[in-house]
Amino acid sequence: MRRTCKISVILAIAGIALLTGGCRKQTELPDVSGLGSITVISREEGSGTKTEFENLIHLQQNASDAEADSTENMIDQISNSKGAIGYAAFSSVKDTKETKILAVDGIQPTADTIKKGTYPLCREYLLAYTGDLNDAEADFLAYMKTAGQGIVEQFCVPESKADTFLSDQSSGTIRISGSSSAAPILTALAEDYQKYNTHVQILIETTDSTAGLNLALEGRCDLAMSSRALKDYEKELLNAQVIGKDAIAVLVQSENPVQDLSAKQIRKIYEKTYENWSDIK
Repeated sequence: MRRTCKISVILAIAGIALLTGGCRKQTELPDVSGLGSITVISREEGSGTKTEFENLIHLQQNASDAEADSTENMIDQISNSKGAIGYAAFSSVKDTKETKILAVDGIQPTADTIKKGTYPLCREYLLAYTGDLNDAEADFLAYMKTAGQGIVEQFCVPESKADTFLSDQSSGTIRISGSSSAAPILTALAEDYQKYNTHVQILIETTDSTAGLNLALEGRCDLAMSSRALKDYEKELLNAQVIGKDAIAVLVQSENPVQDLSAKQIRKIYEKTYENWSDIK
């Protein structure tokens, strides 16, 4: 009898733990009555940040009010509208004063939460290419995976620790195209690589992830910068090397009192289930 009672108590406690620990408390908003309607801003079609954002919040139907064709344009639009919400690469906006970065599901993007993968909107930067690398391309990628990781760390979370690099002094021209989020990192890597090998010229064209990947598939660039994961058909046709890890920051105007939204609430905002800040539950 005592054993039966003891087991019942244990099961009851376990059930309570599941009920309290298994469900996350819904984010409660402060007074948002002065914000009015929500102005929902997305990145443009082809943007890797847009694709990853929508994948990570499981967005099926984007009903945004406006598009931003760059991080700078996203910041401008949000800073000029008290009810606006948008998103951008964390590495590009972490020091911006005009906008505020929200926590998602109670977690702020930081180097630590990105490295551990606990922040819900983490993503990787990739370099993708077709076929085999030529000598110059192989030398540059070898640099990027070793000494270049010290440069990557200035922008985002590196894939690995920086290590020594000895160039083979290959020569040639490398054409890199794609993601505007990854472009500042590759520009800095290309400049630093010149310290090791002056025989390679690196040309960088900023477009978007999809355009860069298509150019690589068509043989019109050597390396494609992507801020989104490769699609299944792209994985079959392209090789990819991780540059570093970043996150997508959810942004509002700096005076907006909201500090935290759940991924579910963000999805409903972008689906227009919530049209006013006061609608958010």
